[in-house]
Amino acid sequence: MNKETTKPGYVNKNKQMNIGRTEEQGTDHGQWFYSIECQKCNFKYKANGSDIWQRKCPNCQGGRP
Repeated sequence: MNKETTKPGYVNKNKQMNIGRTEEQGTDHGQWFYSIECQKCNFKYKANGSDIWQRKCPNCQGGRP
């Protein structure tokens, strides 16, 4: 995993930007949730750190909620 994906400001290939880590533990082993914002529709959601690189927006790209 590219550790840059968990740095605020990282934008993945689907135009999803990492806003930063939350204080909430994620659902994957040893993960934290990160706030993510879609750069296409501005929808905000959270994702496990291990998923940031591949996430798609649940609002406009059919990604999982």
